[in-house]
Amino acid sequence: MTTHQTAAAPPTGASGARQRRPVGALRQTLRLTRTEFTLIHRYRTALFFVLFPLVFVFLGTVTEGESPIPGISYETLALTGSPAAIVMMIGIMHVSNTYAARREQLILKRFRASGVPPVALFGATTLSVLAVVLLLTAVPVGVLIAGPGELPTDPVMMALALVLSTVTMVLLGAASTRLARNAESAQMISMVPFLVLYLSSGLMLPLEILPDELETVCRLLPMAPVVELLRGGYTGHDVFGGLAGASPATGLELWAAALPSLAVVLAWTALSVLSLRYFRWDPRQPM
Repeated sequence: MTTHQTAAAPPTGASGARQRRPVGALRQTLRLTRTEFTLIHRYRTALFFVLFPLVFVFLGTVTEGESPIPGISYETLALTGSPAAIVMMIGIMHVSNTYAARREQLILKRFRASGVPPVALFGATTLSVLAVVLLLTAVPVGVLIAGPGELPTDPVMMALALVLSTVTMVLLGAASTRLARNAESAQMISMVPFLVLYLSSGLMLPLEILPDELETVCRLLPMAPVVELLRGGYTGHDVFGGLAGASPATGLELWAAALPSLAVVLAWTALSVLSLRYFRWDPRQPM
């Protein structure tokens, strides 16, 4: 009894060419992140949105006033809250302008048709914006360290606030392009949420001076809790719920006081992810 072993000959020609292994979502994200950095440094509009937030840092250094927290200067409160303005400016205005322009040029449609997963595309934008935010945040932190010599009390709380707020603002900025027909209109439309969030964040005016109902609404919007997390994490004071009468708190005590603000930020991060269901990839899609 004989057995015949047959070996399949290696295929030849175009049909037999070795197929490339599919690129994973993580590798695509990293590649697109590098591309995002290249585009930021090449285009003037992107550079404007990246560098303009430093104005808020400058305003923090020249702002004068009486601090409601004993032992904490008004300059410190302004500078520790300035990263929130940086996140809003880049996350909403830059991202909405970028995605509206790419949709108009059919770049997003080609991404969709080529099989690039949305998580890679939005993930690359988020990572690039986060890197810029962290780089710019080093400016007010450096000013505080070089000037008053104040070090952050809880850097983990500050980092968590920056990461969550960046994800939220980037995804909301991308989702808001559904209302824009082109990049020019996106720039105008993005001014509305930016101004609303900036005015309700507590950076311009203390929320305590507002009527109780309006103050409650502001604290339920995404940026007021972020400002509280940044200020609380840097100063080591329980600023959650108001600056007046804020007392020193560290460790678990500080995190326990921060839980309501952190819950609001997490809720908005989840809502921003869900908002991508209404993202428009094709300019010919109905509004």
